[in-house]
Amino acid sequence: NLDQAVAYYEHVLTLRASGRMAKRIQRNQQRARANIEGIKLYDRLELSRVPDGKYSGKAPAYAGDLQIEVTVANGRIESVRVTAHKEKQFYSAIQDTTAQIVKEQGFTGIDATTGATITSEAIINATAKALAGAVK
Repeated sequence: NLDQAVAYYEHVLTLRASGRMAKRIQRNQQRARANIEGIKLYDRLELSRVPDGKYSGKAPAYAGDLQIEVTVANGRIESVRVTAHKEKQFYSAIQDTTAQIVKEQGFTGIDATTGATITSEAIINATAKALAGAVK
């Protein structure tokens, strides 16, 4: 449920980032903002309005920003490729999540890779940003 997800992420944004957990809270808030933006983008995405081409986007992942390149041709997502990341493990999310986006031709029905939810979310968010920025 997207509304529940947005409410959860908005709650994270209300937390005070102080003390020894300040950096962790700030990083989680950065990811929460990206997730809210991603949800809003992929909820309204009309793939048919995206011109053919290659588009890039980035989003905060577990260990730092993750960058993708998405190729669109004939109104279809042809490929999603992670072009840069700092993740140190769970590389399966990089291949699994990108393959699901291509298979589903969007973001509905995408399951995060077990143990790599944050990386999967970053791939989805970066792809949503790239496609939203390309809309005619």
